[in-house]
Amino acid sequence: MFFGDGIRPSWRRIGQQCVCVLVLVFCLVGFGMGLSQDAIAGINDDEFDGNIFILYASNAALVPPKVNLAAAMKKEMPTLIMFYSDDSQECKQNALVLTQLQAEYRRDLNFMPMMVDAINGRRDYEPNEAQYYYNGQFVPQFVLVDASGQTILNQNGKMTFEELDNPIRDLLGLDPRTEPLVLDRPLFSPSPSADQTFFGEALRGLQDAVPEQ
Repeated sequence: MFFGDGIRPSWRRIGQQCVCVLVLVFCLVGFGMGLSQDAIAGINDDEFDGNIFILYASNAALVPPKVNLAAAMKKEMPTLIMFYSDDSQECKQNALVLTQLQAEYRRDLNFMPMMVDAINGRRDYEPNEAQYYYNGQFVPQFVLVDASGQTILNQNGKMTFEELDNPIRDLLGLDPRTEPLVLDRPLFSPSPSADQTFFGEALRGLQDAVPEQ
């Protein structure tokens, strides 16, 4: 490189510029890695990526609950409570199950997803408050109470549709289900990560279960 008279390269300035470029590159790389982590967060991990009912069940109607436990008891309506956390793999996997149950029994059963982070551990709750039934340790936790507040089911850990469906039908006085219910995919999936993980696996499972004609 040739420089005109009186022009000399400033190695100090060049060094500063190189440092600035390197810092910018590292910032961009770090930002890209953060986006990648968000993109791969899905139903099979314990990472937070948003509300599980919106992301994995396309159901914003469940959160927050429209009717509290005391109001449901006044209406003589039983309630199914799901204590959950948005960063729990098992809670993510049960979001669609609760949505499918709501689609089946929304007229006869009150559904109450309850985020455990919002529960005040120092407060003494009453039996007509959903928080009263939280065990304080495990999620998901499912509690089914009748219209009088009597506990019909209190189960920790992930549950299948059938495991919840059977006690609900018994409580409502319905005959046992004779044919398995086909769980349809929600109308839309606002989360690409959800679509690539849980929904894809669920659809493949349903396809495998359908006998060839």
